[in-house]
Amino acid sequence: MNIWDHSIRFPLPFGMHVGFVIISVIMLILCYKKRGYAYELYMLIGVASTMLIYIAVSKPIFYILGIEEIILFIMTVADMTKVTKRLNEEQKKAEEAAKEKARKAEEAKHAQMSGIDGADPDELPDNPKAYLNPDNRSREDEEE
Repeated sequence: MNIWDHSIRFPLPFGMHVGFVIISVIMLILCYKKRGYAYELYMLIGVASTMLIYIAVSKPIFYILGIEEIILFIMTVADMTKVTKRLNEEQKKAEEAAKEKARKAEEAKHAQMSGIDGADPDELPDNPKAYLNPDNRSREDEEE
């Protein structure tokens, strides 16, 4: 049997299967280098091991390959779930920290506007004479 023809072993012709495997392996290597998640390695091994179907000559080897693919699939899903949960938790913490920072900034702004001690000196008006001599205010200070 010519392996280049469509076979009953794999639903794609051999050449197309090799092309998909090469593209998938390259993409998964790049993804792993960028992010470093273990599930990308599991997928890489699973995709590359689909080529072993062409050298398998007996039924037990087919079953072993099938079991290997199922195990890798389960490991991939489990790891992806764990990573997704961790990323969601990190995102929630970042959002809560941003809300807390915005709340503190708003409180500081209100404290400054009401003249409470501890106001930020960088936020003082441009005309410091207005604080030294109340009778010597500029028109901008009077409008506020």
